[in-house]
Amino acid sequence: MATAALTDVSQPLAPPEALRGRAISPWLAMLPLGLVLALLPPTLTGPAALGAGGAAVLLARPRWALYLLALTVPYQSGMRFGDASVSLDVRLGQVNVSVTEGVVALLLIGWLTQLASGRARRPALTPLLAAVAALLTTLALSVLVASDISLAAKEMLKWVEVAAVYLAATSLLQTAGQRRTLLLWLLGAALSQAIVGLVQSVRLIGPAHFMIGGVLMRAYGTFEQPNPFGGYLGLHFPVAIALIFFGLPPGAWRRVAAFATVTIGAALVIALSRGAWTAQVVALLLVILGGSRTARHAVMTFGVLLLLLGAAVWPLLPTELSARLVSVVSSAVDLGSVRDSAVTPENWAVMERLSQWYAGWEMFRANPLLGVGIGNYNAAYDTYRLEQWPVALGHAHNHYLTVAAEAGFVGFLGYLGFLITAFRSGIGAYRVHRLTGERQAQALALGILGSLAAFATHNLFDVVFVHGMGVTVGLLLALLYVPGGLEPDGGRRQTAPGAAPAQGRGIDDVAPSPKRTLDDRS
Repeated sequence: MATAALTDVSQPLAPPEALRGRAISPWLAMLPLGLVLALLPPTLTGPAALGAGGAAVLLARPRWALYLLALTVPYQSGMRFGDASVSLDVRLGQVNVSVTEGVVALLLIGWLTQLASGRARRPALTPLLAAVAALLTTLALSVLVASDISLAAKEMLKWVEVAAVYLAATSLLQTAGQRRTLLLWLLGAALSQAIVGLVQSVRLIGPAHFMIGGVLMRAYGTFEQPNPFGGYLGLHFPVAIALIFFGLPPGAWRRVAAFATVTIGAALVIALSRGAWTAQVVALLLVILGGSRTARHAVMTFGVLLLLLGAAVWPLLPTELSARLVSVVSSAVDLGSVRDSAVTPENWAVMERLSQWYAGWEMFRANPLLGVGIGNYNAAYDTYRLEQWPVALGHAHNHYLTVAAEAGFVGFLGYLGFLITAFRSGIGAYRVHRLTGERQAQALALGILGSLAAFATHNLFDVVFVHGMGVTVGLLLALLYVPGGLEPDGGRRQTAPGAAPAQGRGIDDVAPSPKRTLDDRS
């Protein structure tokens, strides 16, 4: 017996072929992670374990990463409580990685894994995707002339994130419920930001230069500045308005949406951002005019009356007021005059904006084809700035001018092509859902059109493409995608005769109905 046992022990190990097919515990892969966690300081072990667990969940459920992105965009810079602050950025060498960028990376890895295994739908080649690809190509050309490659790569990454989020979302959001969930996360994140801004204003939490008249604190949320805060809320407010008036039936959800809309609207007002206000006027006009025939008639009638009234009252305005209005318009047209204008406390804000416009325009004039390089506005600023304005602000206070200055006429055409295609996609989705009678999906498409109008308008006075807001734009654009047999091309292509209608084309799968909310006959 002893000899037999010895003989058994002395048998050679099984060849590798014999091990094939045997199950190896997946927990063995966790051993390196466990060793790393054991070696970390105690204060880092908990956050590291939590982060690793969260990353594993997002890799396994990339659709959840889409939902989380709606929340990380406004909170990627952390929170500030008086003098104390909490940052969510991770520093890798000389590069800061935001939590939004980390979640986008996990989304891509998880989605591509599911795509390779056949568990995710292949994304469709839509006109909007082609427009984003064309824009990326035109912007990439300007990298050839960039003096600072790191700045160019950082700006290019923003547009790559837009393309990646749009692609992954159109592939992973396969049902109406999933698209509705993303919409709830988007509006919930905006509502939370609005509440933060209102608390700041009521409790006078913020820097002294945000105080107006010693009694009113401008809301700024977690964006550090009122203008991007207003720009972020402005991407969501038209959607909420469209759903309330043209999409949601009376009931609990409509009351919840009304509360969110009022809260977001109040925060927009208290931000005191003129760019955001102007953008919302344009956006809400589009939503109201697109959703109600009665509103179209009323606006056309009263619009003509207001124009006539304005022409009649203009000669009666105080000279100081009329001169100020004329100077704002004339200075925007004649940027050369800013070189000789005296700077006073009263016109400082306007002159600062015009000085950045001047620098951006000079960059474009000197480099009309490819610009100074995408993301290289600051790097080139000293060469083209006015002497009395030495500080570069990162952009020309106008996104169109910034793109033209950095990427030249080629990049500017690519950017315009992207915006035009985005609006065409929104109009096409709106018409498709109107044909199928999907009232809530139609209202959502109308609201996103309003969001695009706000984005395009606000970018005339500032740059809203900051703080990860490109990811929010990508998520909104993905909600315009119409899977199945209908395509957002203006409603001309429909399912083949006798074929079953496509399922899950909008927020809700509702049967076609002639009923419309309010006066939604268009």
